[in-house]
Amino acid sequence: MRNAVKIGHFIATTDNAAAIGEKPQDVVFASDTLTAYLTARVTFLEQLAANAIPKHILLANFSGDASWSRYVAGLEQVFEEVGLHCPPVTGSSESNMPTLQSGLSVTMLGEMQHRTSFEREKLSWYTYGVPLVGQEVLEQSADVAQLQPIYRAWCEEIVQQVWPVGSQGLQAEFSRLFGQQPLKSSLDVEKSAGPCAVIVLGINPQKEHFAQKYFTRNFEKLCKTALE
Repeated sequence: MRNAVKIGHFIATTDNAAAIGEKPQDVVFASDTLTAYLTARVTFLEQLAANAIPKHILLANFSGDASWSRYVAGLEQVFEEVGLHCPPVTGSSESNMPTLQSGLSVTMLGEMQHRTSFEREKLSWYTYGVPLVGQEVLEQSADVAQLQPIYRAWCEEIVQQVWPVGSQGLQAEFSRLFGQQPLKSSLDVEKSAGPCAVIVLGINPQKEHFAQKYFTRNFEKLCKTALE
C-alpha cells in the first residue's frame, strides 16, 4: 500500500491543509468548501491506491465552528463527483481558541475491495494531469487530474493501480514504483503536484484501448523502454 495503514478490517488514509482558506492570514485564499474538497480528494485517491472504498470520514477542523458545514460540503462534493453516497462524517472543531490561519485534516476509513490481481511490471503506465501547487491549482483547474474518470476506469479495472503524486513530485513516486530506473516524461518530474494534481496510473494492457475514452486530456504514456 502507498500512504495507507491497515487497521483491523479497515484501510486508513489521511491528508491535511494549513494556511489555505478564508482567514485573512492564510497564504492561499480559497473557499473552505474548495479547501476541504481538495484535501478529501487526496484522501480518496489514497483509498483507491490501496484498493479500498471509504466507509467513514473523520474531520478535524482547526478553523472554528463556522467552517464545519463548509468543510463537510467539500467532502460531499468528492463523492458526488464519482457517484457515491458520502459516508458518515464525524470529528471535532477547535472552538476554544480562535486561530489566525485555517487548518483541517481529513481521515477516511475504507474497506478493501476484491479486485483482479496483477503484476506491476506487466501494466502499462501513464501520467494523468499536470504537476500544480498552491495558486496554480485554482488558476489551472482544467489541468488537474479529474476524479470521475479515474474512479470509473478503476471500477472497470481498466486502471489496475492508482498512484497519487503529491508534494514530493513525480520523480519521488517513480522511484517508489520502479526503483532507480530512469523514466522520461514531458512533465516537470521534480515539481510538487500539490493536492495530487497529477496521478500515475497502471493500466491493464488488455484494456488499454479503452483508457483513451476516459482520459482525454493530459494523459501521457511513460516510455516503455525506460521500464525495461
